[in-house]
Amino acid sequence: MDLNGLPQTVQNFINDTIQYRETGSCLDYDTCQKILEYAADTGSQKLTGLGLYYLAECYWQKGEYENTMQCLTEGVGCLENARMYELLAKAHNMMGAVSDRKNNRMLALSSYYNSLKYAEKYHFYYIQGMAESNIAYTLVRMRLRQEAIQHYRIAIACYDKSEKTYQLNYNRINCMIECGCCHMYLGEMEEALQLWNEIEQILREAPESYYSKITLEMYRIPCELLKGHEEEALKLATDLLEQLSDRDIFEEFMDELVILAGILAILPDGKYLEELIRIIDEKNVEAYYNIFLDLYPFKVQSILRKGDMGEYVKYTRQYLETYEKFRQENHRALVGVMELQDRLRNVTLDRENMRASNRVLEDLAMHDELTELANRTYLHEYLTSCFEHAYAEEKLLGVELMDIDFFKEYNDHYGHLMGDRCLKAIAGVLQKIQIPGQVFCARYGGDEFMIVYTGMTVEQIRRISEDILREVRMLKIPHECSRCSKYVSISQGVFARIPMENNREWDFTSRADDLLYKAKNCGRDGICLSTEKSSDKCIEIK
Repeated sequence: MDLNGLPQTVQNFINDTIQYRETGSCLDYDTCQKILEYAADTGSQKLTGLGLYYLAECYWQKGEYENTMQCLTEGVGCLENARMYELLAKAHNMMGAVSDRKNNRMLALSSYYNSLKYAEKYHFYYIQGMAESNIAYTLVRMRLRQEAIQHYRIAIACYDKSEKTYQLNYNRINCMIECGCCHMYLGEMEEALQLWNEIEQILREAPESYYSKITLEMYRIPCELLKGHEEEALKLATDLLEQLSDRDIFEEFMDELVILAGILAILPDGKYLEELIRIIDEKNVEAYYNIFLDLYPFKVQSILRKGDMGEYVKYTRQYLETYEKFRQENHRALVGVMELQDRLRNVTLDRENMRASNRVLEDLAMHDELTELANRTYLHEYLTSCFEHAYAEEKLLGVELMDIDFFKEYNDHYGHLMGDRCLKAIAGVLQKIQIPGQVFCARYGGDEFMIVYTGMTVEQIRRISEDILREVRMLKIPHECSRCSKYVSISQGVFARIPMENNREWDFTSRADDLLYKAKNCGRDGICLSTEKSSDKCIEIK
């Protein structure tokens, strides 16, 4: 993260904080607030976006999903303005996870795909893997397992290309487990066992990997069954169900309950599925509409196996009531999606309008109002940059200073309005001969103009200077008070050479000014040119 321009104490704190976060530890509330305080003090969009993202993570860990979404909604605009695309991709992925927790799969999918947009464009493989895996899991719960497998496979490939991080194998193994369960459901047992073998290989190569042991045990159950090890599979199922009696473990494992139900449903006599349903009933998951609705077919299977029609009718009625709440929640969430999209659209429009306004203001600040050529401020920045480049690359740099002959007399005779028109006409000639990156023209002050030549030979510079002189003559602007022509004319001083170690840009300006006065002493309406290899030379143009 580029922190240039911020106080060193702020840079040190932010760098330490980021390094701490990369170990897999979540930041506390006070640290996040300190980042936001620094952001307010410095006016930094980067720090604001960073602070809001980390604060969202803090709220997410506490299960405060409304606060999480509020921080992310405010933060994405700052992250995009600051071009912090990696955190922006992560923020959209987290928004998807929050939306899923709030029972809105549609908004979740929309957020995951927004995350993919940035992750794919900027090759954030780890984040792309997370987003693809989250899309796949959402599709699993929509019974679209074949489509889910495609996304899981992309996610696995992304994780394989990712840099090693604390969370990498945790997410990669979970992704492989969920993909394997989809293969099992579709009867693709060979593919499921192949994924199990790949997981074992990962753990052999990196035994210190951080991963979810209980999730791994869940997947091992059907794999042992497929290998003919039924006794081992049943023992694993018994141990896992005992662990789920613990409230903390249950809540950590909640996202995998539907997959576990599908696995236990294939075990003999149905008692393991019934035990899972009993545990779930004790833990009251009705508030999680998605999970409750997804578990319906498994609970119905358990109830019908016992032949309890009264319980079946009661549970089905509860299912329909929950589904209606879910439908209403989705409707409210749809309104929320539209409002969120409007807010993001307004942020985008505000940002685009601000950029357009800034471009207009910058253009006004860098250009002369009368002639529309670059002004002296812009000229100074450009000349300094060209000088430094020419010095570093040992390239020729040319500077021309020109003014209008007897312009004071022209103004006195014809008036200032006509004088302005004359200046605009001369500027029009210069605008035509400008070449981006080679010929740059600016109003230097009064009736003086400067041309900067880069990436050209002496002969090319001489030819363009002569073209300017001829084009001005062709304007045929009457000048009764001129003592060198009956029309408006110009005098030009041109200096060109490769900058030396003891040179500065003002040396070129000073020499061009000297040459301009030599051109005047030579009779005006002409050019005086000097290079490092030739003495001052007045050029007479017919």
